[in-house]
This record gives sequence, C-alpha cells and structure tokens, in this order.
Amino acid sequence: MGSKPWLQPAPSYNPLETYWDTEDDAPGPRCAHTLTAIAPTKSHGPRLILFGGATAIEGGASSPIPGIRLAGVTNSVHSYDVLTRKWTRIRPVGEPPSPRAAHAAAVVGTMVVFQGGIGPAGHSTDDLYVLDMSNDKFKWHRLVVQGDGPGPRYGHVMDLVAQRYLVTVSGNDGKKVLSDAWALDTAQKPYAWQRLNPEGDKPSARMYATASARSDGMFLLCGGRDTSGTPLADAYGLLMHRNGQWEWTLAPGVAPSSRYQHASVFVGARLHVTGGVVRGGRAVDGEAAAAVLDTAAGVWLDRHGLVTAPHGSKGQTEEPALELMRRCRHAAASVGVRLYVYGGLRG
Repeated sequence: MGSKPWLQPAPSYNPLETYWDTEDDAPGPRCAHTLTAIAPTKSHGPRLILFGGATAIEGGASSPIPGIRLAGVTNSVHSYDVLTRKWTRIRPVGEPPSPRAAHAAAVVGTMVVFQGGIGPAGHSTDDLYVLDMSNDKFKWHRLVVQGDGPGPRYGHVMDLVAQRYLVTVSGNDGKKVLSDAWALDTAQKPYAWQRLNPEGDKPSARMYATASARSDGMFLLCGGRDTSGTPLADAYGLLMHRNGQWEWTLAPGVAPSSRYQHASVFVGARLHVTGGVVRGGRAVDGEAAAAVLDTAAGVWLDRHGLVTAPHGSKGQTEEPALELMRRCRHAAASVGVRLYVYGGLRG
C-alpha cells in the first residue's frame, strides 16, 4: 500500500485544567472505569459521565487471569461539563449497581447502560443497569431482559450499533476468555439478548480489548489479550447487513503495536487508540502510544503518518504529548473533534 500524504497523522494530547466545587465532586485517581459522552440537550451542554472503577491497585498494573487485584472499587458517578470544564458528583435516585470495575458502558440517547464487571464480592451480575438523565434528573433503574444473556463477565466491550443495537463481545467469565458476541435490540420490547453467529473472519477469544461504533453502524473491535496472555494487534469490524445477518471483517493495515487495557474511540471514520500494555505489563511506548486506524483509507497512522511495520520498543519517549498516553486501564470519549482521556495507570 503506497504512502498517503494527505492523511492527517495521529493527534497530540495536552493536559486539560478542570474544576470542581468540593473534593467529593472530583473523581480523583481512577482506573478500570468507564467514560461516556452525552450529547447536548435543550437545557444542558455536552457532558462526560464517569462511572465506577478502582481508586487503588494491589500489585502491578497487569495481572494474570483471572484476578485483577483492584482495590477501592466504587460505584460513584461523576459528570464533567465539557463547556465549563467542571466536575460534579452525581447521586442518582433508585437502586444503584454494585461497585465494579472492568465493566462496559454504552450511551442510548440520554441514558447510559452498564453491564458486567468485577467488584469486591467477585463478578457483577449480567443485569443491565440504566442511568437515566431525562429532563436532567438522574435516576437508576434495572432493565428487565427476557431469556438468556451474555452472563457475568469482565474485561469485555459494549457499544450501541446503528443507534439501535447494544452489542457486547468477548471478556472473561472467571473460567475462560470469551469470543462470543451478543446483541440487544433497544427498539423492540420485551427486551431480549440474541447470541450472534456472524459470518466472515471471526476474532479469536480475548479480554481487555476495546470497541467503538462508527456512525454508519460498524462496530470495531481492537486489540486485547488472548487465552495465552498474548497481546493482540488486530482489529475487526462487525456489521449487520440489511437481511439481518451479521458479519465480521478483518481490518486492513499494520497496527503500530499489539496492546490490551488501552482505550479507543471514533471521531468520524478514524478510530483513535491510546495507551495500553504489551506482554509483561509494560506500557506501549514511543509513537505507538497514540495511534489512529483510518477506516476510510484502511491504514494505521501514528504521529508521523502511515505505519508500514509494527514499532519496536524504544523505551520511554521524551515527547510530552506521547508520554501522557503511556497509561493503561484508562477511559476515553469524544465530543465533536475533541478526544478526552481520563485516569488509568502509568506504565
């Protein structure tokens, strides 16, 4: 594949000064949490919702299957106002989910849906919890879902596809690393999970991958750690055809690095990937710490442009913008053309 000089390289990242009224309003140090973007409403600008995660960790940044050795696991909710850069602690009414980390979250309109994870008592249930922010009133409720579902798991991924289907893939159920895929149609009641049997090139079993849905309905699975603990560098797109059949497609291009416990989010057709770790729990470093998969062009990019071969280890970079992304178990979200990254563990 020839060079494409018109492709913009991966962006730089800079610290953002934020504000809060009390210490309780600020999330503080956090890892294995979720960060989701809520579109503006008539009464409120765009917001980021941070939920759960751990405030401390025992041992190293990476741990073997099945334990993740997180401490101070919480179920607190914090809202970040993108326009004012202000954090606020939210205390929704209703029964909250149990404290959890390594869970998954997806936005459905003015609601955020949470599933799975692991907490002080072990695996969280596979119940779907909804944080409803309609009319700027915060309320928890548990979604009633009929039939069998994905089951308890952590280190999995979930997003809303085609503004309609909640899709969850992979993870770890405490006994094994998973490769299954499930979908829930949010437009059809009673709600029910459907186990998918997609055609095409199916991804291997993995955990600690990332996934993000493109605006046209493609669900992109990126990286992760396989059953042997090996970090993965591949990416797969999952798309539903008009006849209702789902299909996996292996994404083209050469990834800058294998990785897991990273973060990824779409802006347009570009999947922005930050951080993560490789084998041994060492942070992804150098130019690979911030990468982009341009799904329109079918190429991976770093800050210098087109990636033609995986990057070798270069040790810690002196470039401050890249050094900021040497982290794992963080979370990311996008609002417009801006990318927001919060928390995690330094490599």
